[in-house]
Amino acid sequence: METLKTKILPGFLFLMAALPFLFTSCTKEETDLRDEITGQYNYTVKIYMEDGTDLVYVGDQGNVGDITGTMRVTKNSGDPGVLDFYDGNVLMFHGVDVKDAGNAIVFDIPDQEAWIGPGNIQVVGYKYWDFNSLSYHGAFLYADKSVEIAFTARVMDVDTGLVMILTASRH
Repeated sequence: METLKTKILPGFLFLMAALPFLFTSCTKEETDLRDEITGQYNYTVKIYMEDGTDLVYVGDQGNVGDITGTMRVTKNSGDPGVLDFYDGNVLMFHGVDVKDAGNAIVFDIPDQEAWIGPGNIQVVGYKYWDFNSLSYHGAFLYADKSVEIAFTARVMDVDTGLVMILTASRH
């Protein structure tokens, strides 16, 4: 009886040895979307009231005015998916659930206590940006490197009925 012999071709051995390197070079490195957003911005918060389906600007009425300032956006060191928005050294609020939306990066603002301008308020994100049939509270726009965030405010657990939209441009 004759024994069956196989020949291993040198090219086959080379291919088998190279496979692990081929697969690792084809894998895409994960990028942290928060890196795109971090930086210094000048911001303006405009105040609106809901009027059915529309928002009506009220910042030009009575003693209600726009809030302006400078903010710094950083990656939260304790939570890898969170953005921190600071006015000086004071934390304004956190951004969570950061996602790429093609022409923008979208995120949400969870319910939290925050400092906006001179006052401490309770912030609740307001659905403002739509992407893939979902709505988000904020977005970083790639085109002009700006940030827009919408939220409502409660003072001492009482809803103010106001919607605030923060727009910020990088400087």
